Amino acid sequence: MLSPQLRSKVHSLWTMFWAAGMTNPLVAIEQITYLLFLRQLEHFDQKRVEDGKPTIYGLREVKDSQGHVLKNDDDTPVTIDYDVCRWEYIRQNPTFELFNDTVFPWLRQLEKWLKENNPSNHDPLEKITGRLDDAYFVLDPNKTDTLTRAVQAIHELFNQIGGANADIMGDIFEYLLGEIQTAGKNGQFRTPRHIIRFMIEVLDPPPITNGRPTRILDPACGTGGFLVNTLIHWKKNKTDKELLRLEWDGTPHRLFATLPEELDPNECFFGYDNDRTMVRIAWMNMILHDLDFPKIDQLDSLSKRMPDDLSDTFDFVLANPPYTGTVDQGDLSTNRNRVEFKGKKPLTTKSELLYVWMMLDLLRVGGRCAVVVPDGVLFGSTNAHKELRRKLLFEHTLEGVVSLPGGVFNPYSGVKTSILIFQKVGDEALAGREPRTKEVWFYEIAEEAFTLDQKRNKRQGQNNDLYDASEKFQKWFEVLQGSDIAGLREAAEATTYHQPEYWRERWRVIDDDFLLIFPEEESQKGHALGLHEIFADLPRDPEEMTEVVCTEGRALIDALTSQFVKHAWATGAKAKAKAKKRENAAKELNKRLRKLTSDLNKQIREKKVLDREYDEFGYKALKQTLDAASEDARANLETASKDKSKPEEPQDYDVAEESLNGILKCFARLDGYDIWLRSVDVTTHDEKPQKSTEHEEAPSDVLAWITPVRAWAKLDTWGADPETEKEIKKPTHDDDGLVDPEYLKFLIEKLEAFNDDGTVKDDFVELLDPDCIEAADLNLSAGRHKPFVYDPEDFRPPSELIEELDNVHKRIGDKLSDLLKMVGGGA
Repeated sequence: MLSPQLRSKVHSLWTMFWAAGMTNPLVAIEQITYLLFLRQLEHFDQKRVEDGKPTIYGLREVKDSQGHVLKNDDDTPVTIDYDVCRWEYIRQNPTFELFNDTVFPWLRQLEKWLKENNPSNHDPLEKITGRLDDAYFVLDPNKTDTLTRAVQAIHELFNQIGGANADIMGDIFEYLLGEIQTAGKNGQFRTPRHIIRFMIEVLDPPPITNGRPTRILDPACGTGGFLVNTLIHWKKNKTDKELLRLEWDGTPHRLFATLPEELDPNECFFGYDNDRTMVRIAWMNMILHDLDFPKIDQLDSLSKRMPDDLSDTFDFVLANPPYTGTVDQGDLSTNRNRVEFKGKKPLTTKSELLYVWMMLDLLRVGGRCAVVVPDGVLFGSTNAHKELRRKLLFEHTLEGVVSLPGGVFNPYSGVKTSILIFQKVGDEALAGREPRTKEVWFYEIAEEAFTLDQKRNKRQGQNNDLYDASEKFQKWFEVLQGSDIAGLREAAEATTYHQPEYWRERWRVIDDDFLLIFPEEESQKGHALGLHEIFADLPRDPEEMTEVVCTEGRALIDALTSQFVKHAWATGAKAKAKAKKRENAAKELNKRLRKLTSDLNKQIREKKVLDREYDEFGYKALKQTLDAASEDARANLETASKDKSKPEEPQDYDVAEESLNGILKCFARLDGYDIWLRSVDVTTHDEKPQKSTEHEEAPSDVLAWITPVRAWAKLDTWGADPETEKEIKKPTHDDDGLVDPEYLKFLIEKLEAFNDDGTVKDDFVELLDPDCIEAADLNLSAGRHKPFVYDPEDFRPPSELIEELDNVHKRIGDKLSDLLKMVGGGA
């Protein structure tokens, strides 16, 4: 979580470009991305030079399009000194001419120059791969002030946090991306990061697979959220639990772990997006999360341009593709493993179906996927919808379906969605063969990290079903892996509820402002720490912390006000009349108290010791403590007036600067930003705690359940033998509830009850248990299979209902009698 100060700086950076006329949020972020990249380039170049390679800057000959060196009139080569492209020069001379005439032409040629000069597969700068070929600076040349302020803002961001701190720089870029409040092109929008983290937790991809770096793909990567957060997930898993900190929504901090030496993260992450701007943004997002140059390319994953040799390549796929409706058939891939064809025509051009088909093809056998799909995929009745569901259930392993609430993607979209979790198997479907997926685990998310309205307000410290779902799915996955640990299956669908503990802390970034007050913390510059970690004498809870600081600060203030009282009484004692003495003493005390307040406020303004722009924790506590101390001093003046001893001689008004600084430094320990944290481990509750009041009706206690794909109805007879037409009076199941193998053989050989694709023919669907998935036309909607749990407390007693019906019957009889009299009938 960024401090309010950093958030304000990032927001102001965004608004600078917005105010300068860049109303397309992606364009504004792209321009900021260029500036961030230029700032980072010096860091990468330093590594090159240390390895003995030529700098990317310096004096360079200018060549024409044929590669010939241009000459001056005196036959000397035309040269350009590209040291002006260094950030240190740019920040001191940020002009549009510099960017347009030198810096960006240099960027566009950087990849070509790198390949010509000391090419090496180990140099991260040589993996730019054309991402900068069309890089242009599009800020209005008249907006020179905007450019100057933007460059300075970025420079301050880096300097304030102590250089390229990957953790905080990544947070800064993610916060910048969060400024996008409207959908981008082709339905793109940012997937909420807590949903991304949940999907990654569910798959839990390892860094190494089969002795090599794990290959992870997002075929519609957008800003790179799934890829970045997978890297963060690996670091989190390797970080000591005592050091790790998790925010209430699961955002991790203090990722001090290092990845295995044999792992090159640049070989792990693959991302494709059709929008070149998004590709560059995702690319920079990963760079700012401490990668060199990940493999993120501009490519429409559904098009003919998607290489065929990527089939059976990836270990994991994580995605929330943009579902835009239909895809242009002329540009659609002709790969029959990625697109289901009916003759020469594709079975569908709906993107939500095509993406899942494509992911199945790109996964290696045994590879796994978690993907967000609109709920229409789960229950659509077209042939394409049914065929995709059949493929997932009969040829692969559909591990789970997680139903998300309708407002989870607000304000971008209100479409109801679910997460499909599946593994590629590729079993051939044959008539009579059991579906590859035996059972499907369902979970219905009712409450998560934010409210479900358009505002999406934070629900800090409240129930979050995603944590419970993650715990239960891991139990279910162990069942799927064949674990024989007792109770796993029951735990996967139990009504117990898993939730972490929540609490509040106050943190502060050790930046330049902080170090002006507490220079002794220089070694921690760039880190975000809890105030109780910086100041060991303070408790963790912000309210208790405030009490401790106010008590200490009160003691410092009382030491001054006690002297004020004595000096005020000494001044008042010069008057002869008793009343006048008290009046003069009170005036004198008030002057001294006002002078103390004025001196403190002056120090706050000039030295900025206390925060007066954001939460003002220290300032508010000081003011409250000072007011209380002043009131007590006035009360003490009355006591001093009764003292018969000779009063001291009054002193001057000035309070030593050391005393003022001591008071301010004491209260400055309270300044920071409050953050809700959660425990790393979860606590198991017997049931879900009290529901949130935001629901008109409390959500059901049934959150998870397991549904069979195919289950045969328990019957007392097999039905008529098609050859003899005689009824076979044998039960279909044994005493243990298991289906008789001979009955299955009868269905296959005698009744020929199966289609070639493995499904049961329509004429025999009635033989299935109506609660199984196949009997429901392969409908995978969570609501279709959610078990009904009868709770007597939810229903009125039968006697009460009968009595009410009887009363209604009597009233109707009375009305009918009146009506009969009106028409002249009756007695």
